[in-house]
Amino acid sequence: MQQLLKHLVSQPKKNLNRIGIKGCGFSVPPNIRGNDDPIFHQVITVANAQGIAEKDLFTGMKERRYLAQGERIEPLMVEASQLALQRAQVIPEEIDRLYGYASVPEFYTPNSLYLVHKGVQLPEHTLVVPMNNEFSTFLLGVLEACTAITAGRSKYALIACGTNWTHYMDYTQGHALSIGDGAGAAVVGPEADFELIDYATQTLSVQYGAMTMQSRDTQRATYKITEDTGIYSFQVSAMEGIPTMVQSLLNKHGLTGANIALITHQASRVLMDHWAERLQPKQYLDTLAPFGNLTLASYPVTLAYHYLNIATDYLVFAAVGVGYHQTALLLKRHNR
Repeated sequence: MQQLLKHLVSQPKKNLNRIGIKGCGFSVPPNIRGNDDPIFHQVITVANAQGIAEKDLFTGMKERRYLAQGERIEPLMVEASQLALQRAQVIPEEIDRLYGYASVPEFYTPNSLYLVHKGVQLPEHTLVVPMNNEFSTFLLGVLEACTAITAGRSKYALIACGTNWTHYMDYTQGHALSIGDGAGAAVVGPEADFELIDYATQTLSVQYGAMTMQSRDTQRATYKITEDTGIYSFQVSAMEGIPTMVQSLLNKHGLTGANIALITHQASRVLMDHWAERLQPKQYLDTLAPFGNLTLASYPVTLAYHYLNIATDYLVFAAVGVGYHQTALLLKRHNR
């Protein structure tokens, strides 16, 4: 990927196809859950052995959208995808790659990204690529789509991410305070509004198992952050790792925070305020207050929500994810 990007950047401007994000869309359910919802009365408030109450790490939410019992995330992913296609002025028949993930899926396999293919009426030759890489699925989808298009293997790709995590929460856990449901999508192709310039990534696999979604006391899977390694991932790896990675990426291209609009993981205002202080972006775009933490869908939803109001020459995505890993993308704006 790095070699392809270097080749692309090194070409004269007249030969550039300007590959990146052409348009995006989002969809959230109508049901709203506020901070005073009775479901949050179960949240444990006692501090752990390190003196930390998990709930105190998850702040900044006002409302979250949620799927009612029996409602599914795939129709929202289809709607977000259709809006992205309209904005990009690309028809379904032109999409030859579909990346993304529906989380949590109906089955262990296949992922219901295949239902999105059906709902959007994509052609049979479209390659469907489910990417189970919480929470950086959208960023990896952009990377893989740009790689395929640069290599001449694809013309247009669609990335669709949806989360229904409110159905898979243990509401005694502090992180449950932040979770909402929703879906976002984007079209990647040539003559893009936001051209992919570069990326950075880091994998800290020693923290494998610190954050997991699995069946525990019941048949239904729930998310958990361990009291030791998981809290460390939050307070150290994510807190300091994201601004260090993004700053290194900016330095590489002679940029500063004043040049960028920033979209990050948005689990908590605790993290986001720290990242804002460290990076000083001209615009810090988020949807935490109205929609809560949309996990893997936060990135395309936030992009679509703020798309017309991005006022900087560069856009940076910064994702953290279980495993543990973190990834950042640098894109250049061309839609002025």
